[in-house]
Amino acid sequence: MKLDAHQHFWRYNPAEFDWISDGMEAIQRDFLPAELQREISAAGIDGVVSVQARQSLDETRWLLELAATNDFI
Repeated sequence: MKLDAHQHFWRYNPAEFDWISDGMEAIQRDFLPAELQREISAAGIDGVVSVQARQSLDETRWLLELAATNDFI
């Protein structure tokens, strides 16, 4: 089994992700499970470990919901 041990998910919001500067256009967008699943399948990765992008209880709950509904997380 091959795992990606460090994967972030987020819905991009400039106010919440103020550490993403104008020079980081490639990540100024949403990163969600459906897109990642296509990429990891093509790369032969079986699953991922999700890590927080922000330290909040709301984000932790959201990541747990993603894991509950996406069996590769």
